[in-house]
Amino acid sequence: MSDLIYAVIQAVHNLGAVAVVGLPAAALARRGLGAPPSRLLTVALALGWTLLAASGVGFGLASLGLKGALPEIEGVARWALAIKLAGAFAGLSSSVWAALGFARLSPRAHARIARCSLFAAAAPLAAAAVLRWYL
Repeated sequence: MSDLIYAVIQAVHNLGAVAVVGLPAAALARRGLGAPPSRLLTVALALGWTLLAASGVGFGLASLGLKGALPEIEGVARWALAIKLAGAFAGLSSSVWAALGFARLSPRAHARIARCSLFAAAAPLAAAAVLRWYL
């Protein structure tokens, strides 16, 4: 049963990862084509970051509930986890800020937020690869 729980959390986490990479890339591609910023993309990005963060917390809660403790990590793995958390915080906060203030932001500001979100997604994805070696 525990494998199924982890698999479901991982599937949700993967969907969040696709969203936080694909949606800002789509927003930047739309900008390159001269299209105005999309409220739908902006809100979907905030939801994608929320999904990613919530599923990340889900991994910890599943470990606590099923194994009675969080995984023991140290050294490089701890740094990788810190990068993942910092990226998630940056991506989530900037995307929620953009979704809440959509009408007040210029197209240039929306593009900056999309680039920030894309970078905030790339760093944790790279760190996740490192973290997998230690868990």
